Amino acid sequence: MDDRQPTRTKIGQPVILRDCSGRANQTSEETMNQPAMSEILPRPGQFSLIAHFIVVLGCSLAIPAAPWLQNRIVGMEQVSECEMVMPVVPRTEAVRAAASFMAQQASDTSHITVPEGFTVDVAAAAPLVQHPIMAGFDDRGRLYVAENAGLNLRREDLEKQLPNSIVLLADTDDDGVFDKRTLFADKLTFPQGALWHDGWLYVASSGAIWRFRDSNGDDVADQREQIVGKFGYTGNAADVHGCFLGPEGRIYWCEGRHGHEIANAAGEIVSKGKAARIFSCEPDGTDVRTHCGGGMDNPTEVDWTAAGEMLGTANIFYHQRGDCLVHWLHGGVYPRHDQPAMHAEFRRTGELLDAVHDFGHVAVSGLCRYRPCGEGKQGFGKNWNDAWFVTEFNTHKVKSVQLAREGSSYRAEVLDFFTSSSSDSHPTDVLQDADGSLLVIDTGGWFRIGCPTSQIAKPDVLGSIYRVRKRDAAKMVDPWGKKVAWNRATAEELIALLGDTRPAVRARAVAQLVRNKNAAVPYLGKAIDEEDPLLRQHAVEALTKIGSPAALSVLRAAIENNDPVVQQLAALALGAHADGDAVDSLTSLLAKDQPAQLQLTAATALGQIAYPTAIPALVKALAGNLDRPREHALIYALIEIDDPVETRAALAHRSPLVRRAGLIALDQMPSGDLQREEVANLLSTGDLGLQTAALDVISRRPGWTDELVSSISQLLAQPELNEAQQGLVIQSLVAFHKQPAVQRLLAETLASERTPARTQLLLLEAVAQARFEQVPQALRPPLLRALRQAEANIALSAIAAVSSAADAFRDDLSQLSADGKLSAEVRLAAFAASSPGRPLQASEFAWLESQLAGEVAPALRMIAARVLGAAKLTADQQQQLTKAVAIAGPLEIIPLLAAFEHSGDETLGKSLAAAILQSPGNASLSLPQIEALLAHYPASTRTALQTLITRLQLAVQEQRSRLELLTTMLPAGNPKTGKQVFVNRQAGCFLCHRVGSEGGRVGPDLTTIGQRRNKRDLLEAIVFPSSSLARGFESHTFLLDDGRSLTGLIVREAADSLVLRAADQSEVRVSRTSIEEMKPSSISIMPAGLDNVMSRQQLADLVEYLQTLK
Repeated sequence: MDDRQPTRTKIGQPVILRDCSGRANQTSEETMNQPAMSEILPRPGQFSLIAHFIVVLGCSLAIPAAPWLQNRIVGMEQVSECEMVMPVVPRTEAVRAAASFMAQQASDTSHITVPEGFTVDVAAAAPLVQHPIMAGFDDRGRLYVAENAGLNLRREDLEKQLPNSIVLLADTDDDGVFDKRTLFADKLTFPQGALWHDGWLYVASSGAIWRFRDSNGDDVADQREQIVGKFGYTGNAADVHGCFLGPEGRIYWCEGRHGHEIANAAGEIVSKGKAARIFSCEPDGTDVRTHCGGGMDNPTEVDWTAAGEMLGTANIFYHQRGDCLVHWLHGGVYPRHDQPAMHAEFRRTGELLDAVHDFGHVAVSGLCRYRPCGEGKQGFGKNWNDAWFVTEFNTHKVKSVQLAREGSSYRAEVLDFFTSSSSDSHPTDVLQDADGSLLVIDTGGWFRIGCPTSQIAKPDVLGSIYRVRKRDAAKMVDPWGKKVAWNRATAEELIALLGDTRPAVRARAVAQLVRNKNAAVPYLGKAIDEEDPLLRQHAVEALTKIGSPAALSVLRAAIENNDPVVQQLAALALGAHADGDAVDSLTSLLAKDQPAQLQLTAATALGQIAYPTAIPALVKALAGNLDRPREHALIYALIEIDDPVETRAALAHRSPLVRRAGLIALDQMPSGDLQREEVANLLSTGDLGLQTAALDVISRRPGWTDELVSSISQLLAQPELNEAQQGLVIQSLVAFHKQPAVQRLLAETLASERTPARTQLLLLEAVAQARFEQVPQALRPPLLRALRQAEANIALSAIAAVSSAADAFRDDLSQLSADGKLSAEVRLAAFAASSPGRPLQASEFAWLESQLAGEVAPALRMIAARVLGAAKLTADQQQQLTKAVAIAGPLEIIPLLAAFEHSGDETLGKSLAAAILQSPGNASLSLPQIEALLAHYPASTRTALQTLITRLQLAVQEQRSRLELLTTMLPAGNPKTGKQVFVNRQAGCFLCHRVGSEGGRVGPDLTTIGQRRNKRDLLEAIVFPSSSLARGFESHTFLLDDGRSLTGLIVREAADSLVLRAADQSEVRVSRTSIEEMKPSSISIMPAGLDNVMSRQQLADLVEYLQTLK
């Protein structure tokens, strides 16, 4: 071979390292089928040296270089879409040394911790894999890996470049380490999953569901079909994931909240929407169905219990954040609660269904159930049978989950199982190998888009696949059943293998029996009565997938089996096949003496069968003491059966629970045709749950306002309303606030002299939440009357009610703010509602400045600071305000500085810098806040503040040592006096935090904080609140089209707007069209430096008090 000519390797060709003579390197042939050396560079800092080794002194290598590297190596030439050419240069000892170093780095597991008795090894690493994401085995033990090229690309660039692929790894010598790599399928968008089923590989890749087939045995896909599409995506991985094989033989996948539009072969739209969903279809892509869905951001993977129940992982399940393990029920609708438009895409059965476990802000991804490997020492041992494993991208962990029954669903006990100390380790998938070991897929450091813990992409930090084993596990012989003569096995032999200790052998025996179809049914029928539970369960699985009339007949008999798991699997199967002959058997499982999970499964099956004869039994079951999952299944069954005549009997039932369920079912079923009289009659009941359901029905029927008004009037006439009834009144009035009849009710009731104060407060709260942009004319007189009330609570509520349309009440609010006879609280509220952006008279400015004094309550100081910061001040007023900055504490300094952001005057800047340096609250400032303030000021202002800037830069480094010092120096605390510190004016903790039924709702509820945080954690949260933001309380910064910048918590969202809550508890509605930029803020809205306004003893007392809150 001419050394000047390149060596070319086609896609799919095994990779063999060769020296400059063209001879295969003896250490690499066959067992070293690897990508180019250029794909395994460990760090950018090492790039130039190792790249120099590779390019100048390197060798001919036979796989494309990593895309992130291709533009960084001189001499690389793109010759076609399927091959990459590199110049052939002599191999040297330096290159071998570099290769050896990188191999050692790839095989390092010292950063990983697993439980005592387990070991962890590298099963595949660079150069065999680069950035693996998710993976799946075929029935021969080969691993298909969805691999990313390490590029953070948005949709347009993904579709243009198609940079990602599926690679096939093989362990040719069965030593547990993969040693052969073949490129199975290339030119993919963003694959996130791999399922081998019946000769096809099913892959969810951003935009569509695909299946691939190798028809000629060369390990390269030569057939590819898009079987379902299209799905929306942006490139942030929150879209389609999968695929997964269901217990009935259907193909499942997850879809994130990016929208979809699915058409059948005839071009007809069969499904369209924006909500997240779990989908399924037949293996050929037909008969697409939605299993469940909701407002969650990103469901990722699913698996099934031994009894056939689907569980899965989902990200941002709650608002703000909650990454969860979820029991996905047929027809279920799930949070987020702030996504009502998503929920409206589904038929509802009441409240949104909840999660089994909330892991926190961890970015869950892969999961699997551990299939049993017998009762001995094979695999992980019997104590791990049916355990679940879940990966956490953010925390660099894999968690083990033990499920326990809780009603018809589960509760979870969660422990760390696999933990990496490397911040660049990001587990994305976990799966069980046939020998009982566990594979953990670590994608490395490349992913950045939308990832809270990977703000800087590190494509050079490559991923690995780790193998976790039990140290004393017995070696499993022939784990994949390669020595079994599958094509010659008799039915009796295959039945025996259903109870084998090898999970892969059991699965393959099921598949072979399914291929035998009806010929296997008699043998499977006998197997259901065998003693071995695994054999029984897999016999039901095979019968389910056969699905013939003969198989269904056996499954109907299995309903009477003594094994509840067999009963549940049989019920699921009969529902999946809509077996009408099973209705009587299934209704027997609804009896109260049956296990809760069997009742749920039977109800689900009866809904799928959709025979009206099941309705009486379903209605009867609704009268029991039900948990939410069972209630959902029963109501959803009524909806699916869709027989309003039979279902209407529920409206006359003596139990309000049954009447409520019947109402929901009739409202949601396609043929329900509820009449207003039917619903109006239910409004008069004394049952709150039934009233709520009736009002919910009415709220979606604008023509039924009269019934709503009548019901609310009746409630308001009662001597006293409990908290739930008050919430119902407010919810209903807000939902209907645009209706003239509701506006009349509000106006007439507020105007009446006979309306008690408690009712006025309730209605004013409803008006405040409705946030009228233009207050209706009929409401103006009673609101003005309320503004002038002597009772402070009513005046304050009236100010809140008119704040969204303050311009129309500006004169009245100005009069209130100037009235020295009123309380400071009322005057400040009036200022806050009327003053943003307007000039202040000298007397107004002076009074507001006086409210910044230390003896004023913290809540009032914050409001005064916010009013001054938002006002249009004169130059003299700004100069005067610097004196207030000089004494401002952490609660006031940030809102005060807003008054200076757009000046830029050098003299003012000098005074302001001196004031900030003097302020006891300057420790609460962050570098981004200082930078925003200095944007319009000359360099001299920055110079004057340099000492503070330097201090802030060092703050992170000093934080740990300061915390340790504080911890050791604090005296013993007294929880009784600590409670007084919590509520006193100096610290003002209670303004934002709630304990029991008292306190604010801006920050986390601290009622049980002592259960979750130790002394050091609590001290850190007080002194350095931004070091660890509580889940769900991350703030955001918004840049608006009018130049304003707002920071706060998003507390509510609607289609056209969102509501921010600031640290002073004020709420601001922001139109989505006015938002030019939205970004998460790393700064807590809780001010830092609170320890500077407390003595050491007060701080110790406060921490001691918080520790008692359990």
